[in-house]
Amino acid sequence: MSRIYRHPTQPTVELPPVDLLTLLFDSEHSLAEDDTILHQEAANSLNAVNKRQLRDLVERIAHGLRTNYAIGTQGPNKDVVTVISYGQVLVSAAFFGVIAAGGVYSAASPSSTVAELARQVKIGNSRLLICGKEHEAVTASAAKECGLPLSSVLLLESSPEWQLRSLDGGIDVVSSSRLSWQKITDRQALKDSLITILWSPGTTGLPKGVMLSHENLVAETYITALSGRQWASKEIEKGNELPAVQYRTLGHLPISHIAGLFGYLLAPMYSGGSVVWMRKYNWEDMLKCLKQYEITAFYTVPSIFLRISKSPEVTDHFRHVVGASTGAAPMDGKLQMAANAKLGSGQDAMIGQTWGLSETTGAITMMPKGESDTTGSISPILPSVELRMVDDDFKDVESGQEGELLVRSPLVTNGYYNNSQATKDAFHDGWFCTGDIGSLRDGKFYIVDRKKELLKYKGLQVAPAEIENELFTHPQIKEAAVVGVPAPDDPGTDWPRVYVVPVAPNAVSEDDVKAWVADRLAPYKQLRGGVMFVEGELPKNAIGKFLRRELRDRAKREMGIKAKL
Repeated sequence: MSRIYRHPTQPTVELPPVDLLTLLFDSEHSLAEDDTILHQEAANSLNAVNKRQLRDLVERIAHGLRTNYAIGTQGPNKDVVTVISYGQVLVSAAFFGVIAAGGVYSAASPSSTVAELARQVKIGNSRLLICGKEHEAVTASAAKECGLPLSSVLLLESSPEWQLRSLDGGIDVVSSSRLSWQKITDRQALKDSLITILWSPGTTGLPKGVMLSHENLVAETYITALSGRQWASKEIEKGNELPAVQYRTLGHLPISHIAGLFGYLLAPMYSGGSVVWMRKYNWEDMLKCLKQYEITAFYTVPSIFLRISKSPEVTDHFRHVVGASTGAAPMDGKLQMAANAKLGSGQDAMIGQTWGLSETTGAITMMPKGESDTTGSISPILPSVELRMVDDDFKDVESGQEGELLVRSPLVTNGYYNNSQATKDAFHDGWFCTGDIGSLRDGKFYIVDRKKELLKYKGLQVAPAEIENELFTHPQIKEAAVVGVPAPDDPGTDWPRVYVVPVAPNAVSEDDVKAWVADRLAPYKQLRGGVMFVEGELPKNAIGKFLRRELRDRAKREMGIKAKL
């Protein structure tokens, strides 16, 4: 019999039967007023867009896409528009404009090469590309490789002027006329729709296009805000005055990932908040913007929280933050506590840990303020989410044991675009197989590591993230990533090998690193594969995850091994 975990008091909730744009622009659920500043440029605070202006831009872009490129003329869910850009004020207008026209917004990573972008365009059968100025050359080359003319590449720019024009200069997509979006209320149509494709990073294979529907993104938006709104309603009923805090977040993560797309384009608008856009993440600008714009809500990845925890430059930069969260990779209690120590200088902001890839759009999310903890656990299960933990035979494991997390929810993707086999492989009896290994201890869920990244030492499982989290606490280690290398005397055994970035050259030795792990972890988890030092930083993808494949390839070269590790 299956052991299914649900929200203890609200196992299910009824979602608003509306499409995403209607939810955000026209429903009573959305708190943004017409004059609410939704998007603002960090480098020029006067360059800003309010809700009224955004609606106007969305409808004009929708008209321009429909009349100039026939987006949506054959019905919704068909015409894929590939978008590659760093964060900017008008990216929200492009996102909603594509959907309003009846198209499908396909988000490309800003780190894509020409080959990677061209592959995504081909798989998505995309006839139209949109890019920011930094990606003009890459996009033009990818379009050429796909047989598309420059008239099918649009340049999106928010500064110094707002524009969305073809690279050949012949077409201005910001039309003088407007096209309103099709309002959808049929629940099956909302579930079966396709409005966004996010591309799974491909740490264990080529990227796959994750299909997201109106239902997926409405559920993500509605359900994740529910607990906070219920808490506020109870406080008002008690006669208590709510804190006067303006929701203001800092856009610095890629919008090609669910963290950036949801965290900057959907959630702030739904809650009447604003996004201050950095064009591209860098450490110095991030610290400057945190103080200058008095950021109150901050979401970033564990690798950035690690730097925050170790940097003497961070002083009062987070004094206005009242809500912080993280995701995209595991974050244990020690790092959580160290990062929390830098947040707010006595305020009660605490880091909550989200869980859920783009495939599940956040099946478990940040806890309400006051309910967070610093044990490294992820937050409680959301309403309308069901969770199981199973072994390799899909049998449910006992509480306290480790197992793969399976999810069933309206948050879960319908599958992978143009990849029926990957879709079939991702589900088991209607449950989405996340590939994350978790455990339940004392009523709290913990993520151990990715299933495909677990190492085996003489039949025992070793989680690279566990070793890394111990090394993160070393005062002389800036970054550390663990991969497995084959044991010379046992082809079925992996030896953990760590790549370390010290805080300064020669600040720590190989013996120091090994001793640190030996004092804290079991004998079978030791660094038998060696300690390698790296200058600068470790290779990461656009959302801050270590690129273990690159490190495994490096280890192979270093060890002179030709066979695949």
